[in-house]
Amino acid sequence: MFKRLILPITALLVLAACNVTRVVKPLEKGEHQVSASLGGPAIVFSGAPLPIPLSSVAYAHGLDTGLSVSAGLHTTSLMFGVAQMDASLHARLWQAKNDRFGLTMSPGAHFFYDFNEQNTRVYPQVDLGAWWQYRENKDHLLYGGVGSWFELYREKAHGQVQDHEVLPYVTLGHQFRWDTWSFQVEARYLGMFYRNDELVVTYLTPFNTGTSGLYFGIGKSFGK
Repeated sequence: MFKRLILPITALLVLAACNVTRVVKPLEKGEHQVSASLGGPAIVFSGAPLPIPLSSVAYAHGLDTGLSVSAGLHTTSLMFGVAQMDASLHARLWQAKNDRFGLTMSPGAHFFYDFNEQNTRVYPQVDLGAWWQYRENKDHLLYGGVGSWFELYREKAHGQVQDHEVLPYVTLGHQFRWDTWSFQVEARYLGMFYRNDELVVTYLTPFNTGTSGLYFGIGKSFGK
């Protein structure tokens, strides 16, 4: 059932941010982080909301003060014959003198290889996020931001004309930190400029555009 259900919405999902924010605040120089993410856009199936369980694992590393890199492998896509990987650079644009507010820019890309069709696609992505450490002497972060994927190809599947060159989204999330462990919960509103009332499936959204998504992540830091 899941395979039959996911196929009609693949075109949107592969253009949607399908994991929690990899790096909210750039890591310390020399710090390492391994993480896992689960969640995705939600649809209405048989009258009930049904989240699409997209999963991934990732690694991030602090290259320098205010500069980190990350890479991830999307395990749900792999189960359906598509190797999906992502890589991003996370740069601190600004940080308050008290270290409790900041802006992070994250350019990157998602890479796809379809073992069934034997083709490859690349989707650039960019995020701009703001974070707030709202409690003194605590690393808990409230964060939000905007971002987009970019379509580089003129045709969709079956030779259809590509008319969605960008897929924007907005993000609101919270990262809890305890010593070297972190836990994230994040909500996203994806593709808010595109109508969804004429599609095969019904997306869970308060409007007739885009879809909402809920994501969870857990990470472990070491080496700083």
